[in-house]
Amino acid sequence: MPTDEEYLEDLRDFADELGKPPTRTEMNDDGPHSSTPYYTRWGSWNDALEEAGLGTNHREVATEDLLADLQRLADEHGEPVLVETVDEHGTYDPATYFRRFDSWFDARDQAGLISADIREGRRVDEDELIDAVRDLAMELGRPPSQNEMNRRGDRSITPYIRRWGTWDQALEAAGLSTDQ
Repeated sequence: MPTDEEYLEDLRDFADELGKPPTRTEMNDDGPHSSTPYYTRWGSWNDALEEAGLGTNHREVATEDLLADLQRLADEHGEPVLVETVDEHGTYDPATYFRRFDSWFDARDQAGLISADIREGRRVDEDELIDAVRDLAMELGRPPSQNEMNRRGDRSITPYIRRWGTWDQALEAAGLSTDQ
C-alpha cells in the first residue's frame, strides 16, 4: 500500500498530466488510484489537493442549481431520485448534497420531489446506512470489511446487502470504493 507521500506524488503527477488539479471524478475514471484513499486520509478531495500543493478545484454551487439538477434527474430517471442516480448521471457530486442539506431526504424534499424512499422492503434509512459506514471508515482510515462493520459499526451488513446487493456496491454508494 502506498504511503501518504506516494499518494500525494501520484496526485501531483496526474495533475501535471491533465494540466490542472483533477476532479474526484477524473481521478476515479482515469487516475492512478480511486479518490477513496485521499478522502479517508485527508477528509475530503479538496483537502488532499491542498496537501499536494495543488490548490482546490472547489467552486461554490448555488442551492438552486443543486435542486434543479435533482428535478432534472427525476424527470429523466424517475422518482425517488437515489444517490446512485446522482453519482452516475448528476452534474454534481453526491457529497455536495450531503454537505449542503440536513439529509438526502431533505434535499429531495426541497426540490419538490418524493422525500421518502418508497421501495419495497425498505426498513432502514439509506442516509443512516451511508453515514454509519463512512463513520467507521473514518475511524479505520480505510473502507471497513464486512466483519469490521458487523463487529464495530453502528449497523450490521444485512441492510447494506439487502439495499445494494453486495458489500462492495454498498461501499461504492458511500463513496468508499475498494479500488485503492
